[in-house]
Amino acid sequence: MSTPNPIHTIMRMLLRAIDAAEWLVVESLIHPQAEYEVSGHAPMRGRDAIMTYYKNVRPIRKGEHLVESMAAEGANGVCWGRFNATRKDGTEISVPFADVMQFEQNKIRKRRVYYCEPKVGN
Repeated sequence: MSTPNPIHTIMRMLLRAIDAAEWLVVESLIHPQAEYEVSGHAPMRGRDAIMTYYKNVRPIRKGEHLVESMAAEGANGVCWGRFNATRKDGTEISVPFADVMQFEQNKIRKRRVYYCEPKVGN
């Protein structure tokens, strides 16, 4: 039996903690000088700014990341799948997502989150 890739493990831990709103776990996985880019939001610099986003700005009330696959090479990882969620305004969404991450000392140093917003109207 092979040893799990530590990058895969951290990526799974992050997404599960986000889905469960376990903010202390999320914070523990993020490097103090982390950089985050999330579709539709200004870039965030530093763990404090990222945690403020999760606790106060993120438009999601609850959600679930369904990971289809992931890959890792060196200090880089990527995962993709579908994100099913309820926005704070009650709107239900189901969108494809991809996360690209760079790691430093087993912490997330850079993260880019890509998702496709559902098209409204024609």
